[in-house]
Amino acid sequence: MNKRYIYTISTYILSLMLLFAVQACKDDDNTTDNSVLTLLSYTPDNGSEIAETGTVQLTFNKNVRQTAGSTISMNGEAVRVIITNNIVYCHFDLPTATKLTLDIPEGALTDFYGQSFEGITLNFPLVPTMKLFDAVVDKNGKGDYTSVQAAINAAPTNQTQPYLIFITNGTYEELVNVNSNKPFIHLIGQDWEKTVITYKMNRTTDENNAGWPYSSRNPANASIITQDGATVLQATDFYAENISFENKWGTDERANRGPQADAMITRADRIAFNHCRLRSYQDTWWTRNYTSGSSSNINMRNYATDCWIEGCVDYVYGGGNILIENSTFYNVDQQSKITAGSHVEGTEWGYVIKNCIVDGEEAANNSTVFGRPWQNSPLTVFIDTKLKINITPAGWEDMSTLPKLYAEYNTTDADGNPVDTSERRTHYNAGEYTKTTLTAEEAARYTYENIIQSKDGWNPKLYMQKTTTPEVSKNGATLNWDKVTNAICYVIFKDGVYDGQTIDTFYEIEDQDATYTVKSVNRYGGLSED
Repeated sequence: MNKRYIYTISTYILSLMLLFAVQACKDDDNTTDNSVLTLLSYTPDNGSEIAETGTVQLTFNKNVRQTAGSTISMNGEAVRVIITNNIVYCHFDLPTATKLTLDIPEGALTDFYGQSFEGITLNFPLVPTMKLFDAVVDKNGKGDYTSVQAAINAAPTNQTQPYLIFITNGTYEELVNVNSNKPFIHLIGQDWEKTVITYKMNRTTDENNAGWPYSSRNPANASIITQDGATVLQATDFYAENISFENKWGTDERANRGPQADAMITRADRIAFNHCRLRSYQDTWWTRNYTSGSSSNINMRNYATDCWIEGCVDYVYGGGNILIENSTFYNVDQQSKITAGSHVEGTEWGYVIKNCIVDGEEAANNSTVFGRPWQNSPLTVFIDTKLKINITPAGWEDMSTLPKLYAEYNTTDADGNPVDTSERRTHYNAGEYTKTTLTAEEAARYTYENIIQSKDGWNPKLYMQKTTTPEVSKNGATLNWDKVTNAICYVIFKDGVYDGQTIDTFYEIEDQDATYTVKSVNRYGGLSED
């Protein structure tokens, strides 16, 4: 056999082999995997308790990808997942949540041939990580600081989770300011009557006024009174519990009937107070939640519940959306005016005062009003109010503008009887006004969900959920108790005075003759009840 023939045969065989190889590759390219896209496993197990930060991992039987335009969500919010071949990683960091719901709808995941996953919803309770308060303020020197402001100054900037500061009983005479770069500050007091933040100052511009030596407008005070209120909150996501915020000019110099002496100035969205006292005389709480001429921040929200708000002249005033529930407004003098609104056009809700008590000194009886229109387009409603003192028949007082909405619903006297509202004010110097009452349907719109949770789901009621107070036994010099569900740490008091904190379920004591009590702490810093 000659070489030419062998070469021809070899070339023919090689060509056939290449043809078969190309055809095989072509057949592979057209092959479709029609097997069902199946979830083989996931971790952690559905329903199991997990920490606030971690990863949910799902493993499939083949490689997957997310469908364009689909949404995978955690707690109702769209999230981006990471996919490596057949494993889907869902990372989460939810320090303010109590549960995690992961929802992968049908069709959100497919294989590379279009086979879709049927979808799944997983639910996990989030158990807080054990940790101590980030800082303790104690006048007796048993904490990290003796000054509230010092503890705030030491807090990291631009926090995205609660920074917990415990304040023990004592009177802290100091100006307090939470700057805008210090979000998520949680101030937790030991007792709302005995944990007091106060300062003696006012805002008079009158050099002949008795308050001039204490005025923030007095040039002689420029270096010591650096703000217009005793406490000023400029950061979002602030929370306070069990604290009295006072202005000593307003509480100690009431015979002067003024001038403005703010105990609290709030200037940010998502600020909440639980079981707190705000006390002064004129301008107790300035909700300065707007900037004139701006529409970017006129709907900032403040929430207060189970609080005591005390004053005489315009003692809740300003703008923004404020919901105050289950609280007492205490009027300390004759001709008390609870509110003075200045709501910029476009404000959605304004002042909403719901399920509250109006009470006060005898001098305030029969001379108190719900409020007066200060500036712009005031919005104020009183819903399900109990009057322990009588307000005037007019209910409202004139000032400098016409209210956009001044109305009430289901106002009762101290015995629960309906109050006559037929003489409520309809004439103001700025014009006529007729809407003095709400219908039941209108009143039903003023809910926590609509006003506070709103569009972003902010829910400060989570901060207020109480853990259980542990039952403590003593074995020699050691206190012992069982772990409390959802507690992050425990605070120990000796004869009612702060002694220490621990993440353990035991505590060594020095004085076996003293009475020790232990309170558990929730993830937001709130103490268990007595």
